[in-house]
Amino acid sequence: MSTRIFILISVILLTALTGCERVNQVVQPDATTTPTEATLKIGVIQPSNTFTTFSQGAETARAQINEKGGVLGMEIAFISRDNQPVASEPPTPEASVTAAKELIEVEDVFALLGPVYSSNSVEVGPIAQQAQRLMLPGSSGSNVPESGDYVFLITVPNPFQGKVMAGFAMNPDELGAKTAATIIEEGDPYTIDLVHAFEAAFQANGGEIVYSGAYSVGETAFTALLTEIHKVQPDVIFCPGFQPEVPSLIKEARQIGITGAFLGGSAWDDRERFLSILDDNSVLDDSYYPTNFSVATQDPDVQEFVSGYTAQFGSPPDGIAASGYDAMRLLARAIETAGSLDPIAVRDTFAKVSDYKGATTISHYDANRHPVKSLAIQVIRNGQVEHYKVVEP
Repeated sequence: MSTRIFILISVILLTALTGCERVNQVVQPDATTTPTEATLKIGVIQPSNTFTTFSQGAETARAQINEKGGVLGMEIAFISRDNQPVASEPPTPEASVTAAKELIEVEDVFALLGPVYSSNSVEVGPIAQQAQRLMLPGSSGSNVPESGDYVFLITVPNPFQGKVMAGFAMNPDELGAKTAATIIEEGDPYTIDLVHAFEAAFQANGGEIVYSGAYSVGETAFTALLTEIHKVQPDVIFCPGFQPEVPSLIKEARQIGITGAFLGGSAWDDRERFLSILDDNSVLDDSYYPTNFSVATQDPDVQEFVSGYTAQFGSPPDGIAASGYDAMRLLARAIETAGSLDPIAVRDTFAKVSDYKGATTISHYDANRHPVKSLAIQVIRNGQVEHYKVVEP
């Protein structure tokens, strides 16, 4: 009798389990069809105390998209992770990797927006690639997409930035430079990448690099480095690093009599923090740097971004915000065009982006997954950032 009861119970349990499996198969969405979930989860890797406008730009896009019905009927939800363990220090690759793994493995996000620093992005890229998650960083390192075909730059890549700034420096109608000094942040892929591009273009056009130097993160005095530069008196100094070091370095350079114009990279466009380091920013006057966005552009798509961002955050956006905004808009466009959440279909659709207009305009993506787009040059005058000119690719 007991044997019969055992067999009967076993049959009932097996039937129940099989039923659960069938129910599970029914409710699990098929990625190759239009999804029915209410929420599309996107991971954001954002430092808490630097380049914070990246996530704010993305949030502007998220709000606008959700107001219009979301993506394939889904509302977009951001899940954010901070990759800056120490507020006074740069975000770290280690924290970025931890953030990416949590967002993918625990939160199961569909895609990643960020990180911002190239040194962080090159470490996160392989994780996104292996998990087949589209990754759209705020960084501009030319090597960041080398992780694989799920990684696309949004901002102007460093080789184009460096080439443009070298041409601008040497243009007789601009600075007319014939000699230049360059300064990297020791061990930082972003500044190294930019300086290599600048030096190659400057020398190819007949210019002379008279000194190449470096400083380390956290340095507050640059006497030895600047003394060497002062000896050679270059026409321009290309120093594309970050705050707080760069504003302090420029101030010290002026104090010891260096007169050459300072040129920067897109990292300078964390302008609120960049301009908060010194008590008097007039020592930064007549310095120039590139950005992928100008608030002065009167295109309706740009102004939709500017007005939406300003209404939400109370101040005009910068180039970092533009990258976050375009990253979210481009991702939504790729999903809508693909018509599903199939990662391969969305990736392939993203690679075919053409004639995109948002905060910036992207003609297309090249074979390296670099966007082909224009570059705006900004100038600092009277201690404030002003738009100077636009350079087309």
